[in-house]
Amino acid sequence: MQLALSVRGLNKTYQSGARSRAIAIPALRDVSVDIGAGEIVGLVGRPGAGKSTLLLCLAGLLKPDGGTINWFGEQVTGHHVPPGLAYVPQRAGYYSFLTVREALEYYATLHDLSTANRVAQVEAAMKEVCLHIHATRRVSTLSPSLVQRLGLAQSLIGSPRAILLDETLSGEGLLFDHDIISVLTRLTRRGITIILAAPNPVELHRIAAHTINIVEGRVVAPQVESAASRDSSQAEFELPSRPPRLVAEQS
Repeated sequence: MQLALSVRGLNKTYQSGARSRAIAIPALRDVSVDIGAGEIVGLVGRPGAGKSTLLLCLAGLLKPDGGTINWFGEQVTGHHVPPGLAYVPQRAGYYSFLTVREALEYYATLHDLSTANRVAQVEAAMKEVCLHIHATRRVSTLSPSLVQRLGLAQSLIGSPRAILLDETLSGEGLLFDHDIISVLTRLTRRGITIILAAPNPVELHRIAAHTINIVEGRVVAPQVESAASRDSSQAEFELPSRPPRLVAEQS
């Protein structure tokens, strides 16, 4: 198996309180994981367990205190982040007065894309997550589940090799939605690695090839094989009946 990500001995500590009386709060403690290219991997843990800190470090947005992170054979450092990493936080912020298309076009300007390619990727991302029918709606009118789809669409722009979703799809049932599961499955078939953080392991076991369990900053159990990795095609047919299509929601 070709590795997309290799993490060794990752540590991160936050300081709380005044400098003279600062208290050290460990967020990550000697975290080591390997993730294969084209895998969907779940990151499970209660609030405060260290999931967000780990994802921020993996995305190169937060500097760890120790340890190494290698994406596709390249090490993440303070001065270098391998290209192709897409990170979306739990509550991604968008200008509420923009339409769905405008919000994605604005984000696309952060990538080195020609105008024609930028427009094409925005249209493709909206269709991928079934947002094209909402392209002209203002962000302020979107339901929470549609905002989550917007976050997923955002992560697709720029031809990512790895997508990090920090509870981006949790809480609105999207990880049980047949359409979203199909999108994520198609992405992995293209070789894209996906890391999904969620507090509820039940959400992740239906789709993730493995889950990584974090408690107080530590990986407390080995990566556990799920039904998705044993037979992804069979697991797809074992999904519960499709709920009402969220893309049909109206404000």
